[in-house]
Amino acid sequence: FTLKARIMKVSIALVCSLAFSLMLRGADTALLFRTVSYDKIFELARKEHKPIMLYFHFNGCGACVNMERTSFRDPEVIKFFNANFVNYAVNTMKGTGIEINKIYNVQLHPTMRYLNEKGEITDKIVGAFSPADFKKKKKDALDPQKTLSWFKKQYRRGKRDADFLLDYTHKLRDGYELDSFSINEYLNTQKDEDLSMEKNVKFIYQYAIHNTRICFPYGSRAYLFMKANKELFNKFFSEDQVETRLMFIVQDHVYQAIEKRDRSEFEKALEDLKYFEKGVEYQYKEMDGRVTMWNSGKYLVLLAELHFYDAIKDEAGYQNVLQQYLSKIWNDSEALNEIAWEWYEESYDDKRLEKGLECVMRSIELKSNYNNNDTYAALLYKLGQFEKAEK
Repeated sequence: FTLKARIMKVSIALVCSLAFSLMLRGADTALLFRTVSYDKIFELARKEHKPIMLYFHFNGCGACVNMERTSFRDPEVIKFFNANFVNYAVNTMKGTGIEINKIYNVQLHPTMRYLNEKGEITDKIVGAFSPADFKKKKKDALDPQKTLSWFKKQYRRGKRDADFLLDYTHKLRDGYELDSFSINEYLNTQKDEDLSMEKNVKFIYQYAIHNTRICFPYGSRAYLFMKANKELFNKFFSEDQVETRLMFIVQDHVYQAIEKRDRSEFEKALEDLKYFEKGVEYQYKEMDGRVTMWNSGKYLVLLAELHFYDAIKDEAGYQNVLQQYLSKIWNDSEALNEIAWEWYEESYDDKRLEKGLECVMRSIELKSNYNNNDTYAALLYKLGQFEKAEK
């Protein structure tokens, strides 16, 4: 950094720190976080007959800053939390916050945990929520029959009706505890004719992929329904995002078949993957618009075939597909660098590493940048050409 940049960086940090400290003090105009020691908040909760809201954050957490600048400054949110909770901020990477977090072991930020006067956790939500979403969820922590702990208790007692399971799924999602079993447990309560209901169309779209994991795999009822009824999904969601979900499900199955060396399943799924060979980027967007997965959309089929022949140790098949692939990408600097880097990471065969050198040198010739020069150095080093690698 230049001196000017450093000064600006320090100034920004001081402004953010000052803004947060002011937020701690202004009960009428900002969310009031108590400044007492951690053990005193339980005394305050009992004295004021209020539950506790613990806000886990750390300096430099972008999602935390987003919450502090939006939801925590919303007048309705401020009024509600200041009136109904003892609010306490825990910086998990600084001072006493490090010790406090050893009790709760919060890994994801921001996290809001709600405790009763006894200090028992009743509810939690994880992630940055917009003011509108945060306002919808804020009352749940006060309603004994809408907390995560209540839902878990009912589930343990055997409650399994469809409406309950649907709500339970959403509560687990907000608490970052949702898995594919719970998602499918709700969907299994729905008959085939019920899948076209708006709530189920939205459910299938939302949970087809959760936390980058496929929850409705290739061949599942939900996947087949989405594939056959894309127009119905397009009424509620963008067409490209419906296609993106289907593409990632198919591609996941293709690579599962490769891992299992299952030629029959591979060839079956590969036929479906060919449909998505459109040369367009596939950006998987979460419901809040964040992009969490990406695929260039190029050479999907050839790459899959290349990996399949490599997995089954068919060198002739591998070399045949490789020649087709290299002829396609010979003028694509990024793709050449990607395959060269893959060989660097996964191969100890000198012939393949030498081919990687050829590819990355072509990549540099087309467009020299940090990435392909780094790959070039790495391959040289792996091949024992240390002086060239250092240079």
